[in-house]
Amino acid sequence: MSLISLPPAEYGEGLELGSKLHELQETQATKRTAELQARVARLRAELEDAEQQLEYEQNRWPEVGEFVRCPLTGFFGQVTKVTPRAYGRPWVEILLYLDATMPGHAKIDLFANWELIDPPMVDEQAA
Repeated sequence: MSLISLPPAEYGEGLELGSKLHELQETQATKRTAELQARVARLRAELEDAEQQLEYEQNRWPEVGEFVRCPLTGFFGQVTKVTPRAYGRPWVEILLYLDATMPGHAKIDLFANWELIDPPMVDEQAA
């Protein structure tokens, strides 16, 4: 039985070879990992931006002409007046909306109980 003799190694000399192999392995695995980490960072930034836009949209005051709905009663219509308050949400007055061809003629106050909605869809067949 013959043994292969290795040249004597100085203390710590073998660690350099190990670290080079480790770097080689890391670079092969890290390229995909780095791409995924960059993608996650980009998506987190987009999510943070979208969350800020959502918070703004949920908390902004309606403008005259926009549509709002009262979640309690289901009444909805076009904003005619926005009255700011020192605290809390502004009071909103709306012109009731009954149908695209028949807008309401009564104005009601929703006070602070309102939420923004999209304008009602107009039927192209009816128009």
